[in-house]
Amino acid sequence: MITLAVVPSTTPGNTPEALEALCRELGKLVGQPVKSAHPASYAELASGLEKDRVQYAWMSPALLVLTDENTRITPLLSAVRNDSVEYRAVLFVDASSPFRALADLQGKTIAWVDAASASGYLFPRVHLATRGFDAATFFGNELFLKSHAEVVRAVLDGRADAGATYAERPADGPIRRAGFLDAAPGREVRVLEWTRAIPHDVIAGHGLLPKTEHRLFSNAILTLAERDDGRALLQAAFHADRFMTTPRNALRPLWEHVRLARKHGLLPHL
Repeated sequence: MITLAVVPSTTPGNTPEALEALCRELGKLVGQPVKSAHPASYAELASGLEKDRVQYAWMSPALLVLTDENTRITPLLSAVRNDSVEYRAVLFVDASSPFRALADLQGKTIAWVDAASASGYLFPRVHLATRGFDAATFFGNELFLKSHAEVVRAVLDGRADAGATYAERPADGPIRRAGFLDAAPGREVRVLEWTRAIPHDVIAGHGLLPKTEHRLFSNAILTLAERDDGRALLQAAFHADRFMTTPRNALRPLWEHVRLARKHGLLPHL
């Protein structure tokens, strides 16, 4: 039995069903049952990998880097969206709010996703430091809400003054994809800051599994991506257009980002 796990994302209501449907098709291709799992948090997913209850996972690059410190994790496939393998994080507010600049948020309430989320915590927090703000004292209150959708809801219903989520920044034209567009497409928000680029999420495998098993599982995903019905399953489960083999050292910049952030005390929750 193989277990493939995914943490909550933008649409927690239908992702479990989408993942279960995907796992049924993967099982046919790998020749054994593939069970779906939906951990309630990044920490629960990391625990499942550490205890070998999860063999494969759809995970943020930050979680992979952090989990790999205790459990050997092998990145296998990187998501491709809009022909890109990277995205950014944004700090955003409700469009009707009075906040126009990052400095306006001092002493206010910020909504984060999770301490292991690249776009929902790690990159925005480090970005604050690059802009000259002390992340440890800048906000009056910090909320950890477990999903991008809940962060968006918290900002729009007034529980938080600002939030952090993912977004794709085109060279020109409107934003094509973002946490607030996925969770609340009818609402207007104001983006205050963009971070540096972040690698897209990856499908990773437990590092103690044989390479032959990793190859079989990866090939099953890539095979599905070549079929119309398979692409629909992958889009529903992962919101990805297609996948490519994760390049060697693709996550090295993120390793360095985490190392420097810890060195300067910017990640107290990690």
